[in-house]
Amino acid sequence: MPLELGDNTATLTGVVTVDEVEELASWLRATAKPRVNLRKCNHLHTGALQAMLRFRPKVSAAPTDAFLAGQVLPLLVGSSGMPTRQGSEPP
Repeated sequence: MPLELGDNTATLTGVVTVDEVEELASWLRATAKPRVNLRKCNHLHTGALQAMLRFRPKVSAAPTDAFLAGQVLPLLVGSSGMPTRQGSEPP
């Protein structure tokens, strides 16, 4: 399953498609201080990226995928702070 939604953290895994965008956007809208774990994400639909750019969740774990880490992560952490360590969860 590409999207696991917890109380404060969403974990995105593998390929996040258009089918997950509305659920992610609704969760981001309803969560007070959302966090996203991108460590195991290797493809992110542009709609999911747009939702994250709109709601600016904190990135709790950086993606290990080279493209996401190099091109997408800088867009997401621009105003929300850097993730803790690449591939790590906060304590």
